Amino acid sequence: MLAIRSTNKAYRFRKINSDFEDNSLISGISQHHSFIRCNADAPSTSFKEHPMEFLNITSLLCLYAEVFGADLLRYVVGAGGVYVVVNLGLAARLARQKIRASGPVSGQIFRELMASLRTVAIFAAVGTLIGLGSRAGVIEIYDEIADYGFAYFAASIIVLIVAHDAWFYWSHRLLHHRALFRRLHKLHHRSHNPTPFTSYSFDVGEAVVNAVFLPLALLLLPAHPVALFVFVTHMILRNALGHCGIEVFPVRSNGKPLIGWLTSVTHHDLHHSQGRWNMGLYFTWWDRWMGTEHPDYHERFAAVAPRVSTAKFRIAALSFIVMAGLLAGRADAFELNGRYATPGLGAIIAFDTCANDPNIICARLAWAWEPEDMKGARVGDVLAEELTFDGTAWTGAMLSPENGWRFRGTLEEASPGALAVRGCAGPICVRQTWYSVGALRHILRE
Repeated sequence: MLAIRSTNKAYRFRKINSDFEDNSLISGISQHHSFIRCNADAPSTSFKEHPMEFLNITSLLCLYAEVFGADLLRYVVGAGGVYVVVNLGLAARLARQKIRASGPVSGQIFRELMASLRTVAIFAAVGTLIGLGSRAGVIEIYDEIADYGFAYFAASIIVLIVAHDAWFYWSHRLLHHRALFRRLHKLHHRSHNPTPFTSYSFDVGEAVVNAVFLPLALLLLPAHPVALFVFVTHMILRNALGHCGIEVFPVRSNGKPLIGWLTSVTHHDLHHSQGRWNMGLYFTWWDRWMGTEHPDYHERFAAVAPRVSTAKFRIAALSFIVMAGLLAGRADAFELNGRYATPGLGAIIAFDTCANDPNIICARLAWAWEPEDMKGARVGDVLAEELTFDGTAWTGAMLSPENGWRFRGTLEEASPGALAVRGCAGPICVRQTWYSVGALRHILRE
């Protein structure tokens, strides 16, 4: 194990920060990273030091192109996937669940696709601002799940979805105001009989209203890139399903929705046929509370929704909960990644998947305060090749870079951004706490 050093830590912080910037060993400390990177032309300095470098046209165009490509892909896969699977592939099988007998009018889908391209361009512009805000430190997109813990990671997804539903409901009601509807929302309602491609068919003003939610939310809520991916993927899938015109949400034997607090396809389809009702996006709460749920919603829904027994649903739900718990436990295993500082900042240890087996974690020496003192390993050498998760901790044989001793190591999460490390070489055992470079980065900024 690495010895604890007594050198003045404030000085060592400055020394490490300088070395990291010079050698680019730990880019997570010395640079700001955006949710979507544009590596070739990303600014190599901080916003406070050289703000104009962040406005470099090449860097902005590169970042915008990447965000646009990701947004377009999400729309094509989300809306296009729902259309291909539900409206084409399963059309005959789901014929009884079709809400309207007629289909979209001629030219509607082409109009929706053209409007959606414009919406993607607007969403990409806002996404580029999120990337710039992250680089400037205004928006926090953190790299390590361990920085805040898995519980916060899961909670941040839920908060984003619930907050977005509230934003959508009230902005949607505002767009239906007589003074705003024709200018900002009329195009969307030209799709009287909607399709999955209607999901992004917005006027410019409506696209902007929908887009600004995320950067506003991220000003208050630090988020991990995976959480953002889950949020935007859920958004496009629920949006596309809500416009597909075929009811896929189940109904109980008594005619009530199986999950009454979720909006169904019928719920939003009624909004397109009678615009004063059903303003919600994901949940029915706001419509119920504010009296805007269509009075015939449950009757219309029961007429087309597939029936499922409550007992079977409970079994399926229980199976899902058990599986989610198992996956959550496995997700905890994959939290051992990134770089961690040893006590006294003597070294930085990097954890990542092994090259020969992605299911096993390896550790290597990424940086050393005094490389000449590392008799057992050099910077870049692998210190552990077979770290495995036993359900509670990571275990495996590790090499001490200071003396070359082999020891049996156990690594557990002590707190968000910190590892409790226990190593034994024969009868000698040592305990240490290692901190992620994400936590160290916050210290360096202060």
